[in-house]
Amino acid sequence: MDEDIKEQVIGFPALYKSMHRCKKGVLWKDSAASFYLNGVEQSLKLRDQLKGDTYKPRPPKKFEITHPKRREAVSIAFRDRVYQRSLNDNVIYPIMTQSFIHANMACQKGKGTDAAEDLLDEFLKHWYRLHGLEGYVLQCDIRGYYPNMSHKVAEETFRKKLPPVIYEMTEKILREQYEGEKGYNPGSQMIQIAGISVLDPMDHMVKEQLHTKEFERYMDDFQMFGETVEELQCRRNAIEAYLNEREFELHPKKTRIYPIKDGIKFLGFTHRLTSTGKVIRIIDPNNVKQERKKLRRMVGLVKKGKMTRKKVDECFKAWKAHAEKGNSTKLINRMNKYYADLWKEEQEHEHDQEKKNCERAEGHGGHAGTAGKTAGDT
Repeated sequence: MDEDIKEQVIGFPALYKSMHRCKKGVLWKDSAASFYLNGVEQSLKLRDQLKGDTYKPRPPKKFEITHPKRREAVSIAFRDRVYQRSLNDNVIYPIMTQSFIHANMACQKGKGTDAAEDLLDEFLKHWYRLHGLEGYVLQCDIRGYYPNMSHKVAEETFRKKLPPVIYEMTEKILREQYEGEKGYNPGSQMIQIAGISVLDPMDHMVKEQLHTKEFERYMDDFQMFGETVEELQCRRNAIEAYLNEREFELHPKKTRIYPIKDGIKFLGFTHRLTSTGKVIRIIDPNNVKQERKKLRRMVGLVKKGKMTRKKVDECFKAWKAHAEKGNSTKLINRMNKYYADLWKEEQEHEHDQEKKNCERAEGHGGHAGTAGKTAGDT
């Protein structure tokens, strides 16, 4: 049994397939390109190392990410990524997600931000049919979810569900990549699975013990509806006690209870119920400001020859696709005009620059002619 399930991870077919899944967006790196170009040979070599217990992961590289907030990230070697992807995709993910409630919406096939936004809209419409605009929402955020995640809690979450041989492989990777007793980097696929799994027991507590129908969680952000403030405060107390036992705490400023009719901010949109029961989505104004700054900066890079117009167009198109998920027709029209004006400004700037260059050249030519005439006269 152990050997059969292990073969699903370290067998040649599994590793070779994992290599193809890992290649996206990284083949510009020499190490990734070298592995991929010799894919069969490298996958066989990796298989032999794993089966012969001679495999040793290479030290991960650490770097800093500044957007949307400053944090440390970790990059692992391509061969190590191939192995870990095979382990995650073939065994860890399918086993860990079996017990999840439907409203656990992050980092899963068939779910994600779009599905999470749609589910919130469904909850709001259902609530309106029963209660109108009356009622409250408890919105929660866990302070420093990944930086404060206990290694003991994460490892225990995996240990309870995974077969012993798979847990042993998982534990070894976690302990080799992350030192200390607390804190993970969310860039790793395995850590993302930990992130959606660690709070699975809490999800069941909220649904089954606290009898909460309208509950949704996206990683460490979650919310639920209630008829009274007192009802939601009781739920908050129970959740807080549960989290404290696992070395987490709710963010005091981002965790609050407020009227549903005020609108719910979630994943970059405000979801607001109208007096007729319709739900409208309004994109976060800060998102619009950031996009304007980003576009202006990118247009400037095109001017310097450091970026192509096609790349900027693609980025703006992607943002519009995001904005279209809300009631944003007028906003998108304004952004289209803003974007067109950016290029118009750039073209006018180039035209003015060319004109100045021509005038400068003509000026130099005139001076040369005058100088020549004076010399001839002399």
